[in-house]
Amino acid sequence: MNLLETVYNYIDNPYPLWKSEITTALVSDKLESLKMNGLPHREEYSTSWSINNNFANTIRQSVAEDSEFGNVYLEAPSDNLSPFYQEHGLIPNTYYDTILGSDKNELKKAFDTIGLIEPALTDVTKLVRCIQVLEQPDPEIDVSYSHPNSPFSIFVSVCNQSSNISNLRVAESIIHEAMHLKLTLIENVLPLVEPFKGKLYYSPWRDEKRPAQGVLHGAFVFRVVHDFYKSISKHDFSDDTTNFINERRNQIVYEISQLKRFTSCNDLTENGAILAKNLLPLN
Repeated sequence: MNLLETVYNYIDNPYPLWKSEITTALVSDKLESLKMNGLPHREEYSTSWSINNNFANTIRQSVAEDSEFGNVYLEAPSDNLSPFYQEHGLIPNTYYDTILGSDKNELKKAFDTIGLIEPALTDVTKLVRCIQVLEQPDPEIDVSYSHPNSPFSIFVSVCNQSSNISNLRVAESIIHEAMHLKLTLIENVLPLVEPFKGKLYYSPWRDEKRPAQGVLHGAFVFRVVHDFYKSISKHDFSDDTTNFINERRNQIVYEISQLKRFTSCNDLTENGAILAKNLLPLN
């Protein structure tokens, strides 16, 4: 089966959304494309290279591993990415916090938490090669980001205090951004939205109108997050942690329920509409 057929099959029958077979095919195809554009080896991929085609020596530490695609690295912030940080409003943690502080341990605990649902961990570690940690503006606010020009990199904040709930919050950010990467790789193979013509649609996550592509991405990644919480709720947690999981699930159910009309939006391609209908309603 070729990649396009694999993507068609996934759009028609996407569950579980963290299917790793399609991810393996998508990542292999993208790595081959990057190799043709100057990346010597997948282990030499870095955020700096993806944004600036710069092979500057990036200080990094392994925080997880995929059996096929290698390590997932925590990267130190890079001076040559300063314009990128500024353009996208990103404030990376200091070198000290990233390399000498607790960031590495917090990410490892988050990956251990994702690993409670092993297929989800398998999918995430195939998609993510590099993580940079962002400053957390407030202890109750989590920040994350990814960019289509950086196909295997994500940016997340970590919590100052360590707990099961903190681990879940960081795990959610990692899953969230990894799934943005996954959907972007799918879009590289099969368009899901028509070229942007200026029409906007309500996004319950931003409480504002956004292009169809942004709303579809939101539906996809939050459906994955919901399904992760649904699966992980079967584990034995404290009452506080269980309440947190249930609250997040209920919140996502409510938010996605506001997208009922989105499945008929004219800016979705035929395949985008099929995926949207398969994501909604949320059970």
